Amino acid sequence: MATQAGWSGVAAGLPLSALVTLPVVGAFRWLDRWEPERPRRLASAFAWGASFAAFCSIWSQQGLQAVVDTTMGTDVGAWFRPLVITPVTEEILKGLFLVWLLVYRRRQVTGLLDGVVYAGLVGAGFSFTENILYFGRIITTFAASDTSDVKAVALLGAGFFLRVVMVPFFHPLMVAVFGLGIAAAANKRGRGARLGLALAGLFVAIVLHGAWDWAGLAGSDPYLIYKIYGAVMMPVFLAMLVLALVVRKREGKMIAGALPALAQDGHVAPDEVAPLANLAERRRWRRAVRRRSGRAAARATGRYQAEVSTLCLLTIRTPGDRVGLDEQIQATAVARAGMLAAQASKPLLSSS
Repeated sequence: MATQAGWSGVAAGLPLSALVTLPVVGAFRWLDRWEPERPRRLASAFAWGASFAAFCSIWSQQGLQAVVDTTMGTDVGAWFRPLVITPVTEEILKGLFLVWLLVYRRRQVTGLLDGVVYAGLVGAGFSFTENILYFGRIITTFAASDTSDVKAVALLGAGFFLRVVMVPFFHPLMVAVFGLGIAAAANKRGRGARLGLALAGLFVAIVLHGAWDWAGLAGSDPYLIYKIYGAVMMPVFLAMLVLALVVRKREGKMIAGALPALAQDGHVAPDEVAPLANLAERRRWRRAVRRRSGRAAARATGRYQAEVSTLCLLTIRTPGDRVGLDEQIQATAVARAGMLAAQASKPLLSSS
């Protein structure tokens, strides 16, 4: 990273990148409130994007660019990299984490929102590292120039506007498109259907990414990037946002509707149905437990709430998957036992 922006650039770019990335991460965590995934797995998604995907993208793009320049000439390489090399390498490397989920953790992907959340955090991690480099280059270039130069100030402002205003959700959005394909594939039994849906999501992400990079780096029209932003990227972003909000609301209704049956079957206590059916009540429950029994007990309560949500969704979406349902019933029972143990056998909802 230091070879790209210098150590001073990295030091300057890191806090700026963190400021841009934190709201993005917070937005995806908010989407995940009904059925929060395990923090370690979410952190792994972010770390994958910030480390392996980001650095391997840099190295592979440099190598492939050299091959294209040598075999086809630099004129071809000038447009081939943003149109083909960059989108293909970045979307594949970012998406490998989602492929791992599909292959080894398919039962953990219970709906479209899971694919969006995991993908969004991978993309946020990638953006975090990329923004460190971009911000670092902008700042070191500006510092080395005549700060009274109007052109230098304009370039500084344009660079920050692009990274902070226009594209903070760009990489999360691109991976989320692939994530939708992965999430749709997770609920299919046939390998062909799973492969087809995953490849379709990847293809769309590569095409969108290629159009954006080509407009910004290889297009002859200096305003083309803004046209692409308004005509393509903004509608795609708004469509993804609306879809995520609709799916989130639908998940809440599905969970609330499934809870009475779980109580009847003995998987949750009858007096837990009402607080589990409302996010605000869940927060009050955790806060009351934290005041009474401490942070560990509150975390255990949150884990139990998440496991109940997963069980609700599985009973609705995959009722024929007895193995998956039995495993989730066991996981819910273990989480409830852990919650009760952490609260030292105090009345579960006495402060709610």
